[in-house]
Formats: sequence, structure tokens, C-alpha cells
Amino acid sequence: MLYERYPKYVCPECAEKTCDAAGRRVAFQNLDFAGGCGGFYPDTKEKYPSQDCYIDGIPCYADEARFGGIVVQVK
Repeated sequence: MLYERYPKYVCPECAEKTCDAAGRRVAFQNLDFAGGCGGFYPDTKEKYPSQDCYIDGIPCYADEARFGGIVVQVK
């Protein structure tokens, strides 16, 4: 599917595979009702200090979507 606003959009199934540079699973969510994007390690709930991530070794970036939610795109 092609979205003009997010030309390098990653499908939801692939976005579930985001990880850090070491291969550890990372998840992203809105920070609060007003939005924002924050990452965390699902296994420990520890904060992930970046919006950069990888999917199958491909550099990606997570960000807040225009009307809420998170969108992951290939860098």
C-alpha cells in the first residue's frame, strides 16, 4: 500500500519486528494523549533512547503519525 505522506511506510507486520542495532526487540508508542513517539524494550519496559530502529538489518525510523499512532519508515 502506498501513502503519499509516508512514502517509505513499513507494513504493520514488519513494524512488529523493530529492534535496536544489537537485535533486541524495540516497540514504539505515543508518549501521551497529545502525541509524541517513544520507544521501549517490551521485555523489561526499559526506555529506548532513540527513534532509530532496524527491521531485518534495514535501518528504519519510528515517528508519530499525523493523526496519532506510530508509523515506521525505512530511512
